[in-house]
Amino acid sequence: MEVIRLPVDLPMNLVNSKVLKLKDFWESRSNDFPFFTLGKAAYLDGNNNIYTDGAKKLNKILIKEFKSLYTHIQSILSLEFNEDIHLNTELALPGFHIFPSDPKLLSIAGNWHIDTPHLTLNLGDKDTYAFTLPIQLPTGGGGMESRESYHAYEVGQMILHKGNELHRIANFKEYKLNEHRITLQGHIVRVNGRLYMFW
Repeated sequence: MEVIRLPVDLPMNLVNSKVLKLKDFWESRSNDFPFFTLGKAAYLDGNNNIYTDGAKKLNKILIKEFKSLYTHIQSILSLEFNEDIHLNTELALPGFHIFPSDPKLLSIAGNWHIDTPHLTLNLGDKDTYAFTLPIQLPTGGGGMESRESYHAYEVGQMILHKGNELHRIANFKEYKLNEHRITLQGHIVRVNGRLYMFW
């Protein structure tokens, strides 16, 4: 898998603090291990009222708390693609994966998958990409696995890829109490000639 690494020059510790303070808005996504999201995600929620109504509610919170983060990411991606990247508030804004440390996560990795939220939401399949921005990583680090390699994450360094090759979230490499793996997750697709970022 080919990945592009893009530095994001913002204080990730401030972003991290805001994510932790918004714990009341985290949504549990597993009964078997600690996995939460802050924001709606098409791959978890589908194309339905759960996604659209939830996005409407959570987008207001996300844009209020993380407006400078979104603006900065739009700027970086716009430079990379040499055109503007837009937000569409009818879609869920890029949101956060949150994994509090737990011994179970040493042996559990994400499911192998190809990213298809653009198809779930009937947005077409033109110029699709996925990006991950690590906000906080546990002591043992974190990363993404593709079939042929491990792509280590670094706080403040966004990873951009096509999303069309099999990949998954890597398991925790080390367990320490009260740590988190927090990443901002987003996708890009072209609709009516414009590139949009969403989740």
